[in-house]
Amino acid sequence: MAFRLFVYPLLWLISILPFSVLYGLSNLLYLLLYSVFGYRVKVVRGNLERSFPEMTIEARRTIERKFYKHLADMMLETIKGMSISESELRKRMKLSDPSLFEKLAAEGKSVIVVMSHCGNWEWVCLAADISAPHHAQCVYKTLSSPNWEKWFYKVRSRFGTEPFPMEKTLRHMSANAHKLTATAFIGDQNPANGKNAYWTTFLNQDTCFMQGSEKIAKKFGHAVMYLQAEKVARGYYVCHTNILCDSPSQTSDGEITELIARATERDIISQPENWLWSHRRWKHKRD
Repeated sequence: MAFRLFVYPLLWLISILPFSVLYGLSNLLYLLLYSVFGYRVKVVRGNLERSFPEMTIEARRTIERKFYKHLADMMLETIKGMSISESELRKRMKLSDPSLFEKLAAEGKSVIVVMSHCGNWEWVCLAADISAPHHAQCVYKTLSSPNWEKWFYKVRSRFGTEPFPMEKTLRHMSANAHKLTATAFIGDQNPANGKNAYWTTFLNQDTCFMQGSEKIAKKFGHAVMYLQAEKVARGYYVCHTNILCDSPSQTSDGEITELIARATERDIISQPENWLWSHRRWKHKRD
């Protein structure tokens, strides 16, 4: 009740602010997150230190400060998704080469689109169905709060993208196997259990990866693509895509996941300030 009466109206009022005012608010949020409350600063600092041990402390601190500025921007941009128009979203979230999706569509091929917590993944999901000829779907991790779960679903699906929870992936993909789909997976999620995950060296650390996108690609024969959401200016992103594997059935176990890990690593290194460093990515230890 409190969410519907107080939180939702507040979010809506924030969402209808002009971008100039929104980013002014983001500047304030950055100071609160970083300088006042120190939101997960120890986690961010530790992740950066282990990932970039060759950097000087000052270089890592620069990334740290830029990350918190981007995090504040992204939080406000996600709220903006409640009311942003389709034409405005098309200007701010562009696909660099639509012909790759068009070629796959002409061949009748569905695709698994893997991305990371880089740039603005929420706007990628929001814009997906209006950017490519495929029907866009996105896999999400179920939230503990039903109110926020409903809110995110409503925002993500505004322009036709179909979100579905991770635990229903196989059932949903099977039911929609007859459709031409582009299904987005976040490839840098931390698995619940490291024992059954794929392990590799990632950002100078032993890191486990979930293999869901690889298993789904093999089961349904979908091509696997990596999407990099590059932040080119404040509030503006360009998505670059490339095919990692177009014949998943011909790959060995773990091969596709390794390709995803390498593509994700390149993405992060190219724009380190735009990755979600506050995420507790390295919870598990390799046996």
